[in-house]
Amino acid sequence: MIKTENWHMKKSVGNLSIQSDFIVIAFVVAMGSNHDAQHAFMSALKELRLLGKLTMSVKMVGLDVTGKTDLIYHNACAKIELHEPMSLMSLNERLKHIEMLCGRNSEGALVAMDLDILAVFDGDVWQISHKRLPFKPYERVGLLEVADFLL
Repeated sequence: MIKTENWHMKKSVGNLSIQSDFIVIAFVVAMGSNHDAQHAFMSALKELRLLGKLTMSVKMVGLDVTGKTDLIYHNACAKIELHEPMSLMSLNERLKHIEMLCGRNSEGALVAMDLDILAVFDGDVWQISHKRLPFKPYERVGLLEVADFLL
């Protein structure tokens, strides 16, 4: 396992606009499901634990915050300290694969699992995905539990 003593104590946070070959040793991901959520979360967490040490927030359940549907959403955040470093591109590919294993397809409003990287850590500094800013209220709640230093 990669040693990252005090990585959670870093106060220097930048915006994620980096090359796909950026090497990641830890990351924070937003998890969301509005279809078969129990199975999707179980499957996703199993796969994420294969990548590294996982710390997960409580799961929040609520209506579609956009108001576009009447679907019930299950959301959480997780911080993963990778067993082995990987490129950002490889991490993105792995997360898309996990979404598919959970039953995600690109059709329709039903989403079995959505995994969105909120921030990555290279051993020096946390880089926040600026396209995720401002964080949604349910992401802020999850981040308070697993990565409050990003807020």
